[in-house]
Amino acid sequence: MRPPDPVTGDAARRAAQAELRRAEYHQDDPGLLDRVLRWFGRRLADAFSGSTAGNALLLFAVLVLAVVIFLAVRAGPPRREGRSRRDADPLAPVPATDHRRLAAGHEAAGRHAEALREWLRAVIATIEERGVLDPRPGRTGAATAREAGPSLPSVRDELARVVAVFDAVWFGARPATAADAAAAHRLADAVVRARIEHPAAAGLVAPR
Repeated sequence: MRPPDPVTGDAARRAAQAELRRAEYHQDDPGLLDRVLRWFGRRLADAFSGSTAGNALLLFAVLVLAVVIFLAVRAGPPRREGRSRRDADPLAPVPATDHRRLAAGHEAAGRHAEALREWLRAVIATIEERGVLDPRPGRTGAATAREAGPSLPSVRDELARVVAVFDAVWFGARPATAADAAAAHRLADAVVRARIEHPAAAGLVAPR
């Protein structure tokens, strides 16, 4: 199989920036009420400058704030179920989406070693979320490759390669490259789509 073309720093940065634009990464962005309150704070600061325009802005801002508060009270408090669950259980596993967001940020900033680490964490979280392996805190990349490889044959070799690169970078002090981070990024995407196979169901008996 022809090896993938070398990945340049600019190409990796563009891919990471495209990843960060995905909608699921912005679910916790400030809501309308937060943005309006911040705007009101800026207008209030202008009003205290003592200018006529500032006083007019203050009156307008008070009216807007009153309307916003009225609407907010009628709508009730916003629900942040996902965040509440994580706050209630600090030992809950971190979703793969969060690792992907961190990885994309590191990759866009050129922090290749950190991006490699977070992409691999996203891979492990995805494998657990898809039910290939039961969640287990502290599961290493090597253990994941060994235990999940038979059920994910289409990505088994790539998973082993990325884990080997991770070990060389984080335990062998080898400098990480943009290609390393990009390979881990591709693996994280591939694991999401990989077909899950069950060797036992195919008539394969594990050796005793």
